[in-house]
Amino acid sequence: MTGKSVGKSYEHYCAVARALDVIGERWTLLVVRELYSGPKRYTDLLGGIPGISTDMLAARLKTLEENEVALRRVLPPPAASTVYELTEVGQRLEPVLRELGKWGLELLGKRKGEAFQIHWLALPVRTMFRPERAAGPPLVVQFESDGEAFHARIADGKIETANGFADSPDVVFAGDVDTLARASKDRAVAEDAVARGKMKMRGNKKDIVRVLEMLGIKKT
Repeated sequence: MTGKSVGKSYEHYCAVARALDVIGERWTLLVVRELYSGPKRYTDLLGGIPGISTDMLAARLKTLEENEVALRRVLPPPAASTVYELTEVGQRLEPVLRELGKWGLELLGKRKGEAFQIHWLALPVRTMFRPERAAGPPLVVQFESDGEAFHARIADGKIETANGFADSPDVVFAGDVDTLARASKDRAVAEDAVARGKMKMRGNKKDIVRVLEMLGIKKT
């Protein structure tokens, strides 16, 4: 990665400062967060980041493109839409986002009317995932709340998440926003939500047990 000039620079010959030159401005990491579930159209990004202006989103995407963190391409027909996606350099930010998310969960507290979209829980779910427990046939797991959903495909010890409803999920977790958010903060909270029935589960019992084990909610 050969960093390009940015509008505001710390002008420090320091790796941390250089990284923050690229991703440290407001909204930038949230754009990266949105791109982790796959390519997105400009309108998808705008809808997935409440509060960001069109000009700000365009500026942040430009910085990410110039620094080879994201790229823009046109999907082949019949879609023929322009989308943004992370490059290999951008993909390497996932551990940073995971650790930042873990740290932020300690500060999250109870929701007080802030904007929330269920796909924002995809990163905590990926963080909870235990690849060493993911042996067996592939599974599609869906998380639902208030008519919205995201789903995860688990296969070969890996997990991939995508926004929206899956065609035929094997296991479905459903609950109110606060329950799902708190369950993603702590495995003990998730276990309690399951035990109390505040987080509903649908699917084959064997598949449900496998998913709980993969997420570290049920001990093997």
